[in-house]
Amino acid sequence: MMKKHAVSYAIIRFQPHIETEEFANVGIVLAAPRLGYLDFRIETKRLARLTNFFDSVGANTIRGVLRSYNTELTRIRDLAGHKGDGQRRFEFEMRDNAEHLFHALTKDREGMIRFSDVRFAMTDSPKTKLEELFDYYVRRNFAGAVYREGLLEKHVRGLLKMRDLGQNFKPMSFTDGLYSAKFPFVEVAGEKPLKVLKPIFLAQDEPTRILDHGNKWLFTIQRLKDKLPPNVVMAVEGPTDNGKPRQAFRQAVKLFQDHKIRVIDVQNEDELINVAEGTPTD
Repeated sequence: MMKKHAVSYAIIRFQPHIETEEFANVGIVLAAPRLGYLDFRIETKRLARLTNFFDSVGANTIRGVLRSYNTELTRIRDLAGHKGDGQRRFEFEMRDNAEHLFHALTKDREGMIRFSDVRFAMTDSPKTKLEELFDYYVRRNFAGAVYREGLLEKHVRGLLKMRDLGQNFKPMSFTDGLYSAKFPFVEVAGEKPLKVLKPIFLAQDEPTRILDHGNKWLFTIQRLKDKLPPNVVMAVEGPTDNGKPRQAFRQAVKLFQDHKIRVIDVQNEDELINVAEGTPTD
């Protein structure tokens, strides 16, 4: 049996507009401290998805930022003593160097490139793990619920802004001391939250994934119900075809409704505006 190694990793995020908190996963940086290993993968070619999502940022700007950061990460990786194939370049011990460089790299910073919180895993091959994480968080991210919900949030934000309602809503986090969640659109009067509007993507290919994602947000709302305003609205996108995914979608919607959570169609602009303009229920 091959020996397992502890690795630390962080997701590299492209976040051009700090005020909206929209971001896209563009890479992974990973360290295996006991091996003195530090390496990364960053997307520099498939950029159409970024230019489509961040349409206010020029393609040349995005390409320049990612290529520049790729060069910088290559330099930092070389300082840690590894080539891109993960093989040690120097004979002397580089453990401390790789670990220190990793933590310095992933600390909070300003600019268009940000990092997720540091996460941990066990693997018998750091290089293979790096590729797996890159495929999962970057290459698959833009087809998944996280990316699609980002598009839905962008759609809702644009609609609210067009109707001069954007200033009434802001992102807000809620916590009960142990569990916390952030909602992208919370209407606030003074310091008091009045309404939560949460776009949610429920059009995954597999029924299980639809129900899992719906149940995740149902749990969140139920857990934080004493902290949230009473007026919580889920703006949903569901499957277009009939079949098992559509059945799962209907069940997910009914679960929200059974818990007195209003559900609307995120693509119905009139309904969205009515919700945004409406008076919160008591």
